[in-house]
Amino acid sequence: MDQTSVERMRELLEAAASELENRREDVLSSTLIWPDRGLDADDCAAFLLAIDERLAALDAAGYVTVPRSGRHPLLLKSGIGVSVDVSRVAQVAHLAAG
Repeated sequence: MDQTSVERMRELLEAAASELENRREDVLSSTLIWPDRGLDADDCAAFLLAIDERLAALDAAGYVTVPRSGRHPLLLKSGIGVSVDVSRVAQVAHLAAG
């Protein structure tokens, strides 16, 4: 497992959560609610590769644009904080594998 990818992904998501709080009045905190099972290290590595290779684009507020699918939130409002859309991470990760 590539722990560095998970750490890099966490940093990216924390920055996006902070930006999301600044942009949306209904998001009261940039507190990132990490998935109970965490994120899969392989998915994180593949997600980051897809972004690096411009197979998908990620903006500062955590929205990811996927060809033929459009723009989707990577972070979702959850209580006063934000949570990670694990299925979206896997979808983008799949682009790097394809």
